[in-house]
Amino acid sequence: MHFKHKFDPGILRAYDIRGIIDKNLNVLDAFMLGYFFGLTVKKKLQPSKKPKIIISRDGRLSSNDISSHLIKGLLKSGSHVINVGLNPTPVLYFSNKYFTADASIQVTGSHNPKNYNGFKMVMFNKSFFDNDIIQLGKFAEQGSNESHEGKYDESNIEKIYIDRVLQPIINLKSKSISNKTIVWDCGNGATGNIINNLTTKIPGKHYILFSEIDGNFPNHEPDPTKKENLKDLENEIKRVKADFGIAFDGDGDRVSIMRSNGSLIPGDLLTAFLTQSINDKTKKIILDVKSSIKAKNAIENFGFNVKLWKTGHSNIKSEMLKEKSLLAGEMSGHIFFADNYYGYDDAIYASIRFIELIEKGFKVDEFLNNLEKSFTTPEIKAPCSEELKFKIVDKIISKLNQKYNPAELLLIDGIRVTNDYGWFLIRASNTENALVVRAEGKTTNFRNLLVDEVKTLLKEEGIFINL
Repeated sequence: MHFKHKFDPGILRAYDIRGIIDKNLNVLDAFMLGYFFGLTVKKKLQPSKKPKIIISRDGRLSSNDISSHLIKGLLKSGSHVINVGLNPTPVLYFSNKYFTADASIQVTGSHNPKNYNGFKMVMFNKSFFDNDIIQLGKFAEQGSNESHEGKYDESNIEKIYIDRVLQPIINLKSKSISNKTIVWDCGNGATGNIINNLTTKIPGKHYILFSEIDGNFPNHEPDPTKKENLKDLENEIKRVKADFGIAFDGDGDRVSIMRSNGSLIPGDLLTAFLTQSINDKTKKIILDVKSSIKAKNAIENFGFNVKLWKTGHSNIKSEMLKEKSLLAGEMSGHIFFADNYYGYDDAIYASIRFIELIEKGFKVDEFLNNLEKSFTTPEIKAPCSEELKFKIVDKIISKLNQKYNPAELLLIDGIRVTNDYGWFLIRASNTENALVVRAEGKTTNFRNLLVDEVKTLLKEEGIFINL
């Protein structure tokens, strides 16, 4: 039998494969992805060896169907599939290490609305992304006649995972966390079961919101970086007089932490605070290009060097391996620990490392209040079509190359311009049909001047933003 397939190019993203169910992503895509991914892994192993591939899925309505067809494709490629069931994405990454797998795939739509789904992939302990995904698409278009018998197993490693992520706080002698009250918002995403079980093992008072896994996301969208999604968390913090709240996205690889006053700690500043748990100052801390100078300077004041890198969990993980970095963080709430952990983005583990610092007496309010003053815009997303967004950024880069010195331009991911006022960023989102904009000024007046420059640049390309 000859297998051949053309994926909709719109779903082959830079970090993963993601689309809208029954619009540009369906069960046939899932089968073909499993088949051609399995063969891709198999080619790199001894001919007689079955690739050991872990499969996990989030709680979306479409994930069970997509997962079962993905598995059928993998079995047809001759893979040994271990299905670990419904889990947050970090459990998939953990399973990849635990089973010493050749590859792993999480079926997940991440933080996107409920009609989205997709695949996050790992091959030989590295993110499978960017050119890997392009080559997979080409392989599927060429087709293959191979047909093999696979092997199928199921395993539940939730308890093993929970025991592992709790390690940082299990042996702490201080009991200050016993006096704390924490609210957890699972957002009806895949973290619900784990948070219910994990919190029974942590001292203190715990209130858990929306732990029932429901792919309709009936309470709010599964994106905890948007303040409007966390009204219930804010209200519950006030009601129970909690010390802080912790919220997760739909697949548990992004975390947001809310202070007792209802303000969210931006991902870059959360990373800066967490830097205090890293002991080896010879290794660089990595931030994504959306991060503030305030976060960069705070980390440097702790004695570390900082590297700004391309946004996106796959990009950050790859750069961490290259730099042997022990900690990285993104504005979007992906936090990566590699000192006593595995270097992937695990929001549950990051929340435990946050609790560990609180337990040791580090005060997040004090840390934030002592930061230098600067004035940042929120991350703004301007709708822009998939076809135009990268072209528009390229045109803006051409204009700014004529205006600024090369030393003032960072071009690793869109364009980040640094001048006497502060900095601004314009980049194409890799997960949405949008341009992403952010600016930070040393004063409000400087920030406004930067914003005006951004508005003018975008207006000339027919893009209008409210800032």
